[in-house]
Parts: sequence; structure tokens; C-alpha cells
Amino acid sequence: MDVNQIVFVFLIVLLAGFVQGLTSFGFALISVPLLVKLIPMQEAVPVVVVLSLMTNIAVLYSCRKHVRMKQIWPLLTASLIAAPLGTYALLYVPASALKLGAGLLVAAVSMLMLSGKTFPLGRLAYAPIGAVSGFLNGSISMSGPPVALFLTNQGADKMTFRANITAYGLILNIITVGTYVYEGLLNETSMQTIGWAAPALIIGVLIGIKAVGRLNERLFKTIALWLILVTGIWTAINGMIG
Repeated sequence: MDVNQIVFVFLIVLLAGFVQGLTSFGFALISVPLLVKLIPMQEAVPVVVVLSLMTNIAVLYSCRKHVRMKQIWPLLTASLIAAPLGTYALLYVPASALKLGAGLLVAAVSMLMLSGKTFPLGRLAYAPIGAVSGFLNGSISMSGPPVALFLTNQGADKMTFRANITAYGLILNIITVGTYVYEGLLNETSMQTIGWAAPALIIGVLIGIKAVGRLNERLFKTIALWLILVTGIWTAINGMIG
């Protein structure tokens, strides 16, 4: 990796780390499309997963007192059960169609919630939402938006939102990294890239964590919903052109 590539990787990870530190999700959304312009996809994805693991550890430490494991376990269990179904679905449904459908759905729900609409969902909704998240993770690697929308809809305050979605993401990261290590996808080149990116990650996450304290609940929710909306639109566009 030459000097220019190192600088661009640093800036990309700095931005993605800031967004993750601020909202507790969005790291992969920002980093993957930009990093694949510089390094191969087979290297970029494992690098992003390891960096996401590191960001989730840092963010979770900052809001650890607000974790509600009783809410996370139903999401996680259903997600792990449904993930293989998402992978299996790729045998019969083109990835582009899955991306288009999921992206449009996420974008539509985001816009409704930005307009002030909420949906009456009780505790029984945790398992179905987790299943949707797991299915999308197994098929198109899009696990975060359904959970983020659900927690926002449930009226979670910003610290509980950050803590729960981070704990959920952290456990998924650990499982995914373990799989990558087993399959040998984390090679020497990937680890070197992670080493170059780590300082940018730390700086970005710390700035984001500090900045979130300046946001009131309403502004935090608005930023989160706009980020989810961008995720949905970007995913739908990839589905149309893919």
C-alpha cells in the first residue's frame, strides 16, 4: 500500500469511526463502498469487520450501564437462526433483488418515521425483527438498519439505543471474526491495513462519542433516521445497478 492509499484509508476510517461513535452504527455503510475503491473486496470486508469489532468495544464501554440484555437476546437468537436462511435464499433469489426490496423497505419506513409516524410494536416483535436482521445479514450483509429502526420506533433514549445496538453488533462481530479466522481470510495484508487504520479509528470514535453528548434526544433520533434512510437508498441503488 503506497502513501496515498494509506492517507485515503486513514481518512475513510476516521469518518466512519466518527459516525459509529456518534450513532453506534453506520461504520460499514460508509467504509466498505469507499475502501473497495482502494483495496480488493476480499480484503476490505474482513478489515471492516475487525475495525467494527474495535469500534463496538469502544462505544459499548462508553454506554455500558445502559445495556438491556433482556432486549438483546431475543434479537440475537432470532438473528442467528435466520441468518442461514438468508444465505440459502441466495440460491433462489438474486442478490440484486434482495438488495432492491430491502433497501426500498428500509427507506420507506425511515421516511415515515422522519415524518413522525410510529408503529405499535410490543415485546413479541423482538424475535421477528431479529429474524429479519439475521436474514438480511445472511443474504446481503445488512443486519443493522432493521434493528436501528425498531429501537428508534420503540422510543429508546439515545444512550439505551446506542448501548443495545452496539452490544447486538458486537456479538455478531465476534462470531463473524471467528469465522474469518477459521477460514483464513484475515491474512498478513489485512492485518497490516488494520494496523494503519487503527489510529484513525480511535480518533474518529472518540470524537464521535464526545460529540453525542451535545445532541439532544430529538436531534440524535433525526440523525439516526437520516443515516438509516441513506443506507436504504444506497442498498436499493446497488440492487438496481447490480
